[in-house]
Amino acid sequence: MAMIRTALLLFALVVAVPARADDDAAKSAIKDCLPTRNIQQAQAGIDRHWYVRLRDGSWWRNAMMCPGLAPRRALVHSSPIGSQCRGDIVQVVDFTMGGVNFGACGLGDWERVAGLPTKPAKRDERKDD
Repeated sequence: MAMIRTALLLFALVVAVPARADDDAAKSAIKDCLPTRNIQQAQAGIDRHWYVRLRDGSWWRNAMMCPGLAPRRALVHSSPIGSQCRGDIVQVVDFTMGGVNFGACGLGDWERVAGLPTKPAKRDERKDD
């Protein structure tokens, strides 16, 4: 009986370890801060989210709620710690219009993504028969 109990306990431990590793991988896909010095490219996507590409080639999205954010607009950010972090306030500016300011927004979490979106999200188009 004790041998069966020990075998079941060992089996439970072996099964639980890979599940824990998956949890760590999911957590690494979301960050509070990105170091500014590692950002190589930054732009607003057509889905109105902010995207950055780091020097290592990885893409990160900040899905903050920011009505003024649109393609061809920039975020102006100032940080004494050299990072762009959740909760930091950024200004939305369009330099193609002479530096028009479209207001301020707070950054959200940074989520790792495959890259920039290539086309806008489709609306649910239902046909009435």
